[in-house]
Amino acid sequence: MTRSLPTIMFVIAASFPLETMAQNQVYDPLPPPGSAYVRFVNATEKALVLTTDFLAAQPLGISPAQRVTSFTAVEKVTGRRLLLDIQVDGKGVKATLKAEPGSYVTVLIEADPEKGLVVVPIVDITEFNQSRARLSFYNATLNCASASLVIDPDGPVVFPDVGVGAVKSRSVNPVVAKIHAACGGASWAAIPLEGMEAGAMYSVWMMGAGVQPQTFVTRDTTAKYKQ
Repeated sequence: MTRSLPTIMFVIAASFPLETMAQNQVYDPLPPPGSAYVRFVNATEKALVLTTDFLAAQPLGISPAQRVTSFTAVEKVTGRRLLLDIQVDGKGVKATLKAEPGSYVTVLIEADPEKGLVVVPIVDITEFNQSRARLSFYNATLNCASASLVIDPDGPVVFPDVGVGAVKSRSVNPVVAKIHAACGGASWAAIPLEGMEAGAMYSVWMMGAGVQPQTFVTRDTTAKYKQ
């Protein structure tokens, strides 16, 4: 996990216009055309420090509140490689990303037992019904080929068959419920799904390489664009 890896490049496909997800911040300034939004997720067992060529160095811890950053606007992404430097235990991994204009990208940082740190980009689907909430389920594990998110205790299934490094999203009514993640024949402790608001976006994360991956919920946020 701590050894250096060669620079890796990922190409991100186009997604939906920036205005789609920015509706909640209609009074905030919007980035210029040709921009994308990117956020990072620490899905490892250790705290790390992330530095990019468009953000100041920032720590990503291992508690739910510390693992997921806000989406941040990145200008002039056309034909540009976004540079990443990830430091863990004093050693680093460098990677590059290419994001298409108008896309929202979630970048998972994971620890592979054989490859060390790996970077897994996911293009987010950002269109949803503003009168409802948007819920997404991310399989940020390395060893669960088909994860599900289920209303506790016995269904219904909210998201079936979410592959490794993948996400599924849907609009839902803001409700109070308990949910649990499942993989194969195993399921894990329920977590509360509450405080949801219409027009807001929430993510459920399933991560960890152990016998029992960690699951938690975050509200998606977008950092205010600074002109």
